[in-house]
Amino acid sequence: MSNVIYNGCLPSQRHDQLAGELIKARLLKASDRFDQALVSINNTLNRLPNHPEALFLKAQILCDGFADYPAAAACLRKVIAMKSVKDETIRRWSQNLLLDISQQMRLKNNIS
Repeated sequence: MSNVIYNGCLPSQRHDQLAGELIKARLLKASDRFDQALVSINNTLNRLPNHPEALFLKAQILCDGFADYPAAAACLRKVIAMKSVKDETIRRWSQNLLLDISQQMRLKNNIS
């Protein structure tokens, strides 16, 4: 049996590495260090572009840190469209955040 190296880690370490990257991005976001949080989550998504939790976190960062509602909405639509979201909670959260974003965008357009 051979072990494939993935980004310098054995397969059994991949999950731990991803969990660590998500925690790092969450902590940076919670500390209002949105630029660094976005870099961190983009690094994760460069390797795992269809990871629902990472896409959801990116949407939160884009909303909270940059008010980039269209880009956040695109991330959320991608999660909602996934057929293989193992945790339906992420899909539900994505739907709710997308609804909030849509309302924010309507308010912003009405003010302008």
